[in-house]
Amino acid sequence: DGAKMVNEPPKGLRTNVAGSYLAFEKDFLDACSKPYEWRKLLFGVCFLHAVLQDRRKFGPLGWNILYEFAAGDMDCCVQQLQLFLNDYEEIPWAVLQFLEAEINYGGRVTDDKDRRLLNTIVKGLTSPEVLEKGYKFSESGIYY
Repeated sequence: DGAKMVNEPPKGLRTNVAGSYLAFEKDFLDACSKPYEWRKLLFGVCFLHAVLQDRRKFGPLGWNILYEFAAGDMDCCVQQLQLFLNDYEEIPWAVLQFLEAEINYGGRVTDDKDRRLLNTIVKGLTSPEVLEKGYKFSESGIYY
């Protein structure tokens, strides 16, 4: 006799993004020396996490191998993002992209095509273009 508790990711991209971003308290959102860049890139990390999790529901069309991306992966990206924004005058894009795509999330990815896909997604969501006025995280324009 026992009970089993499971913490599953939220259903759907919008719910996942909202759940991740809205979990941050105002003090945390204000705790960066580059507030505009911080909030925009933080949303990008939340969006990245949601996209990576959401692709799992498409089976082999989403990922060749089913990966268990966890909230801890996103937390590492968030902490590193804050650190680099606070400690560096210019944003080290290549470093952030490498950490996200090859270390934090990429450490789980074993398939070459999945790794290439992950790198492509990361480069689209962690780039200087994200900071441009009017940038949209999705073609639909829902996420900006």
